[in-house]
Amino acid sequence: MNRNNPDADPGESEDEYIAWKKEESDSATGLMFVVVEGFIFVLKIAAIFGMFFYSGFLLSQKFWGEETDKFKICGLSLLFTYLIFCIIYFIKGTIIGLQAKNRQLWILPWVICVLICCIIPALIVKSFVAGMFNLTERQSILCIGLSWGAFILFSLYVYGIYQFKTPTVPKILHWSYALGLKVSL
Repeated sequence: MNRNNPDADPGESEDEYIAWKKEESDSATGLMFVVVEGFIFVLKIAAIFGMFFYSGFLLSQKFWGEETDKFKICGLSLLFTYLIFCIIYFIKGTIIGLQAKNRQLWILPWVICVLICCIIPALIVKSFVAGMFNLTERQSILCIGLSWGAFILFSLYVYGIYQFKTPTVPKILHWSYALGLKVSL
């Protein structure tokens, strides 16, 4: 056994040992990046859609009451979340329809959608970033700059997902979008 490489197999050459260690290190690094990317993806989904799911959850609790079983609450939460997204894409269809008719009224539903879908979740992210600092550090330039930077970047990111001025819509919500187009035309 080699003193410099105590975990080397007996009879293993130095080159074989180095190649094995490099492969092991690359595998661990790749796994770490997959875990971090998955965690960031879950955070994005939670930040973008979590507010709507939580709203659906609160509506289902009001509808059924707090004593009902969890299966009914989860099912109704998903239904209410879907209906909330139907309303959002109905308004998006209205925006696109009013824009197609060159009516300036499209700005009002656009502002409502941006406020609900981009600004409110970005404020939650801003408060989350500010909450990572101690109470005494929250008035520092670093905390204010990072929290407002996170607010701006996240709101632009979410706006890029929804694309309120382009006619893109998930297939499952296309019917509400088409209804919004018909109402506005």
